[in-house]
Amino acid sequence: MSEDQNILRIERRRRRKRKIEIIDNVVVLRKKLEHYFDLPINVATWAKKNLDVIDWLVFDSPIASRLRNPYSVRTLIILLYARSHDIPIARISKLVNMAPEQLYRMERILDRCKIKDLVYNILRLRR
Repeated sequence: MSEDQNILRIERRRRRKRKIEIIDNVVVLRKKLEHYFDLPINVATWAKKNLDVIDWLVFDSPIASRLRNPYSVRTLIILLYARSHDIPIARISKLVNMAPEQLYRMERILDRCKIKDLVYNILRLRR
């Protein structure tokens, strides 16, 4: 059994229904309200494949309290896509029209909670 399956089994969520889903290239995020935001097509197709990891990060991980704003979830998804495909932050920030500081800030949040390397390794194995 691989390492990422063990981790996700340990951190199994208690709710029955997913609160995040991706329809075409639109992300539907259900917290107290429903939020919608767009992603580039290639990022959206990648996110569909890794939705369980994203769902765990947004709702059940140690950084979940920092992801209250839907655009912070968008930043997280784009950062994870860039790191799993070895795309530099400067290049991906120009492609999605986002400040690179937002992506670096999200990376520092992952690093402070000591889950950055773990999440990056899981996503690289799934590539």
